[in-house]
Amino acid sequence: MKDSIITKTEVKKLNAELFMPFTISSGSHKSLANAAVKIQTAGGVCGYGEAPVATHITGETVEQTEANLKAVCRDMEGLDAADYLKILHFIEDRLDNNRAAMTCLELAVLDLVCRMQKISLWQYYGAAEREVRTDITVVIGSEDKARGFMKKTVSRFKDFKIKVGVDFDEDIKRLKVVREAAPGARLIVDANCAYSPEDAEKFFNELMRQGIKPDIVEQPVKKNDFEGLKYLTEKLPLIICADESAYSLNDVFELIRRKCVKGINIKLTKLGFLRAREVWALARSSGIKLMMGEMMESELSSFAAAEMAGGLGGFDFIDLDTPFFLKDSPCPAGNLLSDTGIYHIADVREGTGIIPGIF
Repeated sequence: MKDSIITKTEVKKLNAELFMPFTISSGSHKSLANAAVKIQTAGGVCGYGEAPVATHITGETVEQTEANLKAVCRDMEGLDAADYLKILHFIEDRLDNNRAAMTCLELAVLDLVCRMQKISLWQYYGAAEREVRTDITVVIGSEDKARGFMKKTVSRFKDFKIKVGVDFDEDIKRLKVVREAAPGARLIVDANCAYSPEDAEKFFNELMRQGIKPDIVEQPVKKNDFEGLKYLTEKLPLIICADESAYSLNDVFELIRRKCVKGINIKLTKLGFLRAREVWALARSSGIKLMMGEMMESELSSFAAAEMAGGLGGFDFIDLDTPFFLKDSPCPAGNLLSDTGIYHIADVREGTGIIPGIF
């Protein structure tokens, strides 16, 4: 038997508690509750993937995702990892309706291939930048909590992402707290679909009237409201960025063609690895700003995203901060991830560099 034949697969839960609730306009996380996969070849090399499940955003569930992973994993046993592109297309065809599972298995395959070749995912994607630095998120909450959070993080991070969309006045107050604590920081404001176009225009005009101009505004309107995004792009002197609206390559094609946005947030869990690479190419060639983002993900998925972003290059914003919210992570990164938010991707030896402790 060839040593590249996939002979064994395993699916497990990947859980961790958070230091604090991660609250956005559409819901709140108190823990990480994902699934993970291990695939192994006849030669003993293993690859690992993570399925980040965000039920309140995508409607996917952990139970559904685990069942789909187990079913497709069974069918992958006996396939030759050397023909990995064919396997990636097979995964896309089987799991397009469960993007968390799709991305998980794509990552496991790419991690396996890189480990077999003794290269990192960063090298696989081009090794353009030696490190990437993430922002840190100020979640929805009180003004006092935001002030306390900033005291703990302002000396370590250079970019801050502020979640808004629940209370107009309280959101303004929290943004003032962040700006006062970090006057030179870049600000990403993320509404997670909370506003109508008119309310978004009113909010950001008031914010700018009070002297705060965000560096980028992420998904201010509903997922399917492309015209609302276009309206705000034309009305406001801000970079309007699609996140939830950029759920597929088709979506991104239309958003760019119709000049609806000036920025795109690539999330691997939305797009998968093959389509994310195409979105990167389309956006870069069109002069669109790029963000690499994530759902609630451990270091395993976070490093995959960081290595793709740093490998390809050209990302203007990095939003891969959820490892900093995890307590007792099952996927520790050690010195590869600094407490100042720097992913030392050039130091990764093979694959993502992360091996989950659950296997």
